[in-house]
Amino acid sequence: MPIRIKEDLLLPEPVQWTATGYRIIRKFQITGLSEYSPTLRPIMAVAAVDSTTGQAIPGIGVPHPDRPDAVVRHVRAVCQGFDCFDVFCEYQWDQYPDGYLKSFNGGLTQVLGHYDAANNLATVTYTPAGGNAQTEVADLHRLILTATLSFHFLETADPETLTLSYAGLVNSAAWRNYPPRTWLCLPVTGSTQDGVWYRNTYGFSYNPQTWDQYAVFRNVDGTIPPGVAGAIVTDGSVMSGNGWGRFIVFGQTDFNAAFPNIK
Repeated sequence: MPIRIKEDLLLPEPVQWTATGYRIIRKFQITGLSEYSPTLRPIMAVAAVDSTTGQAIPGIGVPHPDRPDAVVRHVRAVCQGFDCFDVFCEYQWDQYPDGYLKSFNGGLTQVLGHYDAANNLATVTYTPAGGNAQTEVADLHRLILTATLSFHFLETADPETLTLSYAGLVNSAAWRNYPPRTWLCLPVTGSTQDGVWYRNTYGFSYNPQTWDQYAVFRNVDGTIPPGVAGAIVTDGSVMSGNGWGRFIVFGQTDFNAAFPNIK
């Protein structure tokens, strides 16, 4: 008996909103499976191909014909009689209308520095009775902004591969209007139901002073000679000077090329 597939185009509420995103339900009626045993019929129903038209029941990961970003996540067969099955195909797509969801978490971290809010070198001078004035650079505790920026995507990219490729790297060029080496890529996390589509989260940690590190000359007593701190260039245009050096400690890559979908 030839296999016949008929789609129920009048299915109530074919598009639904769920906690994980939008969902589309398509219902198909399958007949012509009597040549198979009762055990095999539901299996053959979800893999059926119409003998006349060649139409096939959509499988896991197949895009919706009218909504390519919606893919089949679940296929379920329900017996309606000796030779009749209803097959329900559930499509899901990302609930984020712009392709991703952005989240931002900010905080303040205390750092030890030698500059005030106006970026002036902080010094203190002491003149003992009958002695010469002595000037030292002050150690100031300041609060700087720290932040984690996250982007959530529905995509086919494997988070394991992404993490091994980019985690621990900083932006080598200006990215999203921020200077080089101010964003550190965190491990990419993701989950999948079918091994094809992943809900991935890209995280980036922000450091306004860049992720470079300074090495500064200190005297035997631990103090920093005034001329050293005053010579430090903080905008990244100079990498070394008398008594100090600035070092790039994280690997770099161009985030504009690595993450073209993040704007």
